[in-house]
Amino acid sequence: MKIEPVTAKPDKEELNGRLEKIRTLMDKEKLDYYVSFSPTNVYYLTNFANLVHERPFILVIGKKGPMKMVCPLLESTHVQNRARCDLEYVIYYEFPAPEGQNWYDVYRPLFKDSDRVGHETAMPAGILKETRGTKVMTNIIEEVRVIKTDYEIGRHVHACQVVDEGMKKLLETTRAGVPLITIYSGLVQAMMAKALFEVADLNLIASKFQGAVWPPSISHDPHIIPTPFMIMEEGGPSCSIVGAIVDGYGVEIERTLFLEYIPEHARKLFDTMMKARERAYNLAQPGMVLEEIDRQVRQVFIDAGYEKNIIHRTGHGFGITGHEDPFLALGDKRKLAPGMIISIEPGIYFKGKGGYRHSDTVLITENGNLKLTHAPDQMEELLFRK
Repeated sequence: MKIEPVTAKPDKEELNGRLEKIRTLMDKEKLDYYVSFSPTNVYYLTNFANLVHERPFILVIGKKGPMKMVCPLLESTHVQNRARCDLEYVIYYEFPAPEGQNWYDVYRPLFKDSDRVGHETAMPAGILKETRGTKVMTNIIEEVRVIKTDYEIGRHVHACQVVDEGMKKLLETTRAGVPLITIYSGLVQAMMAKALFEVADLNLIASKFQGAVWPPSISHDPHIIPTPFMIMEEGGPSCSIVGAIVDGYGVEIERTLFLEYIPEHARKLFDTMMKARERAYNLAQPGMVLEEIDRQVRQVFIDAGYEKNIIHRTGHGFGITGHEDPFLALGDKRKLAPGMIISIEPGIYFKGKGGYRHSDTVLITENGNLKLTHAPDQMEELLFRK
């Protein structure tokens, strides 16, 4: 397993390897075809990123030969320019279009009524309606995406370097009295500049750079959207996040920080969060059941009397997106395996007192785990004064 940053686009060998894994699972489920509409799955198999709109892109995978890309005439050269694998193009004119020239007019004939056709859980009902054959809902592409190749690991390593740069900028600029927009614009500029400089022909459709700081008055609510001109407050805890999808590979880093002073009540709560985090790292080993990790990490908070202050899981997977399989959560009975990339982010939240959470992007290795993101994590290191 190579742990080196990679910025190059996937080559045909890499994409063919992914396709063969899909076909192996198709064979196990006795599928004649597999149909994908999800832009993330299409990108994973082709390197072509699209935006969902009224003109659908549909990838049809058979048992052998090139995959078929159903796409509009307007976008056909766009697909050909970005795709880095062999594709057979099935082009329709427009939507809406005269009879015989719509997407479903060229899509329906690709199947027979006797075919067994797999499809994603999130497949639009309109496409399913036009799909002939016996339809089988199965997320085999997502299943293959869970274990990363050496190439994918390298792309995530590079993406982590990008968010590290964003977090560095966030920690430099977050001070009491500073508006969020100043922090946001600086960290996004820093990340985008690094990505544009280091990734040749960066695909902005497959890229996203973001970050924010939740001051203590709202940090108990980690998914509320802070307003651009919200002013940073003294004390703490403030919860910060820097996340990015860099040319198709998602990662994140988060830190709990303090401005001007550390409130006395925060010390025990921060320490408890850090104990839960330490337990999560100790448990994040190959072969560990995901929900058991979450259960044991939660127990740290429960033993401290904070059961009612747990509002989310211990972690989630990364890949083409910033949130995907697997999940360090009650209910996920799968096991960790080498090549998975996850977040470790146990947190506790108190209305009126704020939230406590660090998050890092972590690779599961053959004999443990490796943190791919890096920033200060101790309380005194995360106290910033003007």
